[in-house]
Amino acid sequence: MSRTPRVLFLALVAACATTSTNATPTTGTPLTAEDRVLFDDGVDFVGDPSVLEGRWRDDWSRELDERVTNADIVSYIRVHALRTDMDLERRTTYRLLIDEVDGIVGDLPDDLALASLEGDGGFSTIDGNENRILDQELVLFLKWEQSEPGAEVRARWHLSPHTEDVTSRVEYLAERRRGVERPQPQRRVHVHTQD
Repeated sequence: MSRTPRVLFLALVAACATTSTNATPTTGTPLTAEDRVLFDDGVDFVGDPSVLEGRWRDDWSRELDERVTNADIVSYIRVHALRTDMDLERRTTYRLLIDEVDGIVGDLPDDLALASLEGDGGFSTIDGNENRILDQELVLFLKWEQSEPGAEVRARWHLSPHTEDVTSRVEYLAERRRGVERPQPQRRVHVHTQD
């Protein structure tokens, strides 16, 4: 084999070896005020929504529905590490290192770290709750934010518990989002009258 084809072959092999199948996108969308509430870079710990009453229950249900509908990615993940960073202004950032367990909507980038900066809406839900997050299976709702064209794309996210109540609703809503209709069971009503 001559030198030129061998160099091209080695360059191609090197390029293929370093290419990630799922990379962070280069574009996103600006977040609305409602998006900032839904994708707050935090965690809720409501595994059983039946414990909520009235408006709390309605808000939880509406927010879950809107997260599934508006997320770029919905996935079951496990948090395998939580790193705490501090910048020069002494602001704390939590970085959750995750592994995908099962994808529901969209493709999760390889080696994604979920960042929550001090001042983000969900920052306080991580602070002091490390044991409730680490090594737990959770539901990830992620939206890619880009404040303006050319700006950095940032993952904005929310985590919910991986419980039967949450996952059954998430999977139902994801099916509806994809246009899948679940067959409704046939119901018969028998009316008995006295003669």
